[in-house]
Amino acid sequence: MKNLKFILSFILILCQLSLTSKSLFIENNTSFVDSTHVRYFYGSLENLDLGHIYTHDTTTLLSSYYEPLENQFVIYQTLTNSGLAHKNISFFYPINLGFNHNLTSYASFLKVADNIKYPIVYQPFSEIKYMSGDKKEQHLEVLFTREFLPRFFVSLNFDVDFSPGIYKRSRMHNSFFNGNLRYVSKGGRYGINGAYFHNKIDVQENGGIVYDSIFLNNLETDKSVIDVNLIAATNLIKVSGFAINQYFNILSAKNDSPLDTSIFKRKVNVGRINHHFVYQRNSYVYEDNKPLSSFYKQYDSVLDSLKTSDSVYFHTIKNVLYWNSLGYNKYNDDIPFYLTLGIEHNLTNHAGYWDYRTHQRFNEQKFSNLRANAGIIINLFGTTKITGKAEIITSGYHSGDFFIEGQWKQYFGNSKKNLGALKFGVNLNRQSPDWFEEYYYSNNFRWNNSFAPSTSLLINGSYELPFLTIGFKQTTIDNYIYFGLDAKPKQYSDVLSVSSLYSTFKLSLNKFEMIGFASLQTTNNEDVLHIPSFQAKLKVAYNITLVKNNSMMQPSIAVKYFTKYYADAYMPALRTFYLQNEVQIGNFPYIDLCVTFKIKRANIYVLYTNMYSLTKDNRYLTTPHYPMRDSRLCFGINWRLYK
Repeated sequence: MKNLKFILSFILILCQLSLTSKSLFIENNTSFVDSTHVRYFYGSLENLDLGHIYTHDTTTLLSSYYEPLENQFVIYQTLTNSGLAHKNISFFYPINLGFNHNLTSYASFLKVADNIKYPIVYQPFSEIKYMSGDKKEQHLEVLFTREFLPRFFVSLNFDVDFSPGIYKRSRMHNSFFNGNLRYVSKGGRYGINGAYFHNKIDVQENGGIVYDSIFLNNLETDKSVIDVNLIAATNLIKVSGFAINQYFNILSAKNDSPLDTSIFKRKVNVGRINHHFVYQRNSYVYEDNKPLSSFYKQYDSVLDSLKTSDSVYFHTIKNVLYWNSLGYNKYNDDIPFYLTLGIEHNLTNHAGYWDYRTHQRFNEQKFSNLRANAGIIINLFGTTKITGKAEIITSGYHSGDFFIEGQWKQYFGNSKKNLGALKFGVNLNRQSPDWFEEYYYSNNFRWNNSFAPSTSLLINGSYELPFLTIGFKQTTIDNYIYFGLDAKPKQYSDVLSVSSLYSTFKLSLNKFEMIGFASLQTTNNEDVLHIPSFQAKLKVAYNITLVKNNSMMQPSIAVKYFTKYYADAYMPALRTFYLQNEVQIGNFPYIDLCVTFKIKRANIYVLYTNMYSLTKDNRYLTTPHYPMRDSRLCFGINWRLYK
């Protein structure tokens, strides 16, 4: 890889820092902790103090999951290589008020302000994840975090993925860098955390293979010579920015010692003032040196027959000012009462589109709005938890759009000792069509729509045990917007209904471990929404002790399956999935075998993927015209380092 020397030097520096530094402060004022325990939170320090904390996964069972799409509870449509566009085959209706700067088809690979992890550690911590596959495929992720000064934590996260692909024009080279920090003043009156992030996705687009029959009938065993639809197309995606979150407690602390939070408690608590700032810049560039390819003929006429160079640039600034009732208190997701009220201003500048006729940019626009938001948490008797939040755009772009959601959770027993919990939630929202659905101009696609706002209602419920969850979801959408057979946005003027039943589980039975999910889903209109009726995923492992308290071996098998359906096709020029009625996929098992060796804090694994391809029954597609990769052997290591 081009950056190999830099990457190796970076790893060595982090390892040296991890091995030589010392932790100065035991966080959350814990007198006795497991110093190797690593947790994290998202967003602001408010989530840390509310106890919205997650455990950093270092289990052997999932150590072979080297990319975000290998989620044990999700199955994705994918293309012919890792790091490319993808789509969750479970129905999901995203809520995006105002200007939508999300890129759904690459969402799992883009880390922005809302999904940056802030590690919580008790001593300097580093983790290295590396996977090497066939055809020079490599995945490397490095995470480092430590306390440099009392109450001042710094984390660095670097991720680079490269794979030339098996099929023509399927190379990907993606990278991500994040640096974040957090600081809390002595006494805890002021706190700040912030992050810088930079994502780069550089991929070749081949439009899928020309003739599916060559793959399905196994007429050509050398996949690298099979003809593809596009031979000169690329997508370059860059998303970068920074975020700052800070709070200030209105009343001073009773005592400035950071070692005992009980002294902070007051009979009168007037809460804290919070400020949240985000700047994000998005850049999408699609190029094709062969714009007259037959792949585009069924769409709009080509404006420039020599070269397609479609580019979209915009940047967004978000400011949020809000009050909440936290004060100096810290909780483990058990706060008795919490209230927050705030206002938010968003400003987005869209640079417009490149005019192929005048060779100038046009239609530059500014989108601005003002919002009000509120949230509440109530815990009653240690058995009942009620949460709610709401937001409404009061003026500006998409004025009147809103969402309201609430959840009731009832423990049978109490939150610490219970026989499970019953959860029920409701989400109601109104959102106008986003900028991409309303107006778009490019070399091959142009539209100007006047869609009505969509209103959706989601009702969900579940029964949760530590090892098992069983639940249902019911989504009803009025004026649903989708991408039709011509790869352009359409609006369904009637009511779309989607229902699903699901179960997730994670079990340990003696030396066996199992994790997975199963889901049934159905819709009242299969003309505007294509989804598989059933999908499931299961991983089973068996633990074999080699040296007690030192090393073990874990063979495992993972299987995923979904029923046959008309999966959405993919349009590279739009970076979007759209409806098609020609190719059905599914009704095959995708099987991986893995052997993992755990030696102290290192997990070393050997992975053999897609064993079903050995049968020569070539049905393994998850997106029309995009075969999944054949069976291959991979090697990887996950290594945690402490001081």
